[in-house]
Amino acid sequence: MSVNGKSSITLMKTLQTSTEVYSICPYDVNRFIVGTEGDQRHARMIGLNGQESDIPSLTFPDKTYDAGYCHCTYLPSDGVLAVTYYDDHTVQLYQIGPGTSRTVKDGRIQRPAGICGAQGRVFVACLGTGTVVEMTVQGEIVKCHDVGMVWPYTISVTQDGGHMVVAGEGWGNSTIKLFKMEYA
Repeated sequence: MSVNGKSSITLMKTLQTSTEVYSICPYDVNRFIVGTEGDQRHARMIGLNGQESDIPSLTFPDKTYDAGYCHCTYLPSDGVLAVTYYDDHTVQLYQIGPGTSRTVKDGRIQRPAGICGAQGRVFVACLGTGTVVEMTVQGEIVKCHDVGMVWPYTISVTQDGGHMVVAGEGWGNSTIKLFKMEYA
């Protein structure tokens, strides 16, 4: 990936949160959804003004997770919050609004970690299989991508779905790989 040479970042404000934040993704122009650690609310909303709130209509499993055991991403075009549950080998797809959810449990999802979404698809880095699982927002597994890593951990896909970046670790070395995505 490349960034224009004139790009710069400027600190606008610092927000203090009441819970530890492990992942973050935009919800709308004024709010983010954050994945938490050590909190029974596995994801929360935080506004640019610092106001924290629960996500309306969602109920999470009654369990607290440590850092790295629960990651989330939000797909605004589908209204879906996708959450990985490392120990349970599952991905939970929450439909924000109606408050419905679907559990995706499949042998190809083992120790899911990083998660992202684009173009109506959810991509999950699975440490237990060394693959990236691609699924629809309805929970149908489309494909398992062999990314040639022992432990793929973090993932990002461009919004147009054309490129995927996977970062992983294995036996003392860290790797970042860029993939071009082509659809038949």
